[in-house]
Amino acid sequence: MKRLVTQTLMLLALAGLAACGSGNVQTGPGNPNPGGSDGDLTTAESFAAATAVLNAFSIGADFPPDFVIPDVAGMEATGFLVSFSPAGVVPIDLNANPLKVSTQFATLDASAIPEAAFPNHVEILSPTQAFLLAGSGVVYFNPTTGVVFQSLDLTAPVNLTEALDYSRPGDCDFIGGDENSVGPGPFSPGFAADLAVLGGRLFVSMSNACFDISFSSFYVQGLVLVFDINDGAPFLTPAATPYIALSGFNATGLTVANGKLIATSTGDTELAGSATTPETPSILDEIDPVTLAITRSLNLGLVAANFQPLAVTEDGSSGFIGSSAFSEVYEIDLQNFTAKRGTANPIAITSNDDDFITDQEIAFGGEILFVSSFNRSAVSALDLTTAGREVVGHALDFEFPEPGVTGAGPMAVRPGEPGADFTGPDLFVLTSSPGTISTATTY
Repeated sequence: MKRLVTQTLMLLALAGLAACGSGNVQTGPGNPNPGGSDGDLTTAESFAAATAVLNAFSIGADFPPDFVIPDVAGMEATGFLVSFSPAGVVPIDLNANPLKVSTQFATLDASAIPEAAFPNHVEILSPTQAFLLAGSGVVYFNPTTGVVFQSLDLTAPVNLTEALDYSRPGDCDFIGGDENSVGPGPFSPGFAADLAVLGGRLFVSMSNACFDISFSSFYVQGLVLVFDINDGAPFLTPAATPYIALSGFNATGLTVANGKLIATSTGDTELAGSATTPETPSILDEIDPVTLAITRSLNLGLVAANFQPLAVTEDGSSGFIGSSAFSEVYEIDLQNFTAKRGTANPIAITSNDDDFITDQEIAFGGEILFVSSFNRSAVSALDLTTAGREVVGHALDFEFPEPGVTGAGPMAVRPGEPGADFTGPDLFVLTSSPGTISTATTY
């Protein structure tokens, strides 16, 4: 529920985007090798000496939802920032100092597209293909020209062939069902959470949140909507199997790994004071992108897995995901689809009971896992070369000096080898309040 409250605040409180470069504030001890590694430091030692730069780019609005850097030829030096007002996508030139809006790619102003209201994610496929996901729709566009190919309403009814359970007894005023379930029959999905492209298809997770009279959330069983991507108009059409019913509640992140799609169901949670209590298990479902069948499921228990995709090692053997309720990270054996570090033996980031993990990313070379903590507004690192996945002693501080919660959120790692393919920051972190792109040089 804590994250849901944050998402609600994002929807209600965001003002206009005022994209501009800004002054930098350095934190941390500073990297002694800003141009690249001297070969003497391990990756973990380099991180421990890293420099964080606050407000490398001022967004001008709080709670920015997403920032991605495509690992696509010709696009590695551009980050794509999702904005709320106007709704759309702003390309950021990562080679500029200070950061500035790119002139190589177009800014997408989707404010006149109803399906783009309250955008939350962007997926860049190529210089000519990208998707912007919003709360109730998706926009297919060209990131070089800004031309919109198609917008699609994701809340259009689907015909349920089976009943979907509620996470707890309730009533979302859906047709059919009872206080414990909805369907079979027409059902309008709600609250799009994430998207992924695999095998010529677009997949969108729908969390299907409901609210009671006290604004406490509960959920209809999660869905993944499936669309075929066509060469001509209409570019997006529902697949022959238009949806996949997941095994859990509150469908969130989608991960592509080893040729399969992994859907996270975070589970229902309850907020009491500053503590978040998971009420239903977090579940990972592995989906075959061809047959659209769930091939394996993993019940992680009451961990409130966060809303971002898993961070996957280069060899596809392990995936990592943090908790949206606790200062913990879990490691998944993706070959056997089991929890190597689960609820019984989590990787503890801090002993802070009031902290939770917003995102996870693996650095170049695969030796370091970055994890961002919202309440500490910090980025910690796990040394993946150690059997115990040890936490590096130094954390990067992204807390602004002004009163309030800064909130380190989604991250992006610049593709390529630092110091060889590029110089300057390799880690980009969105802060929530004030809304900025802040950076770190960790090599």
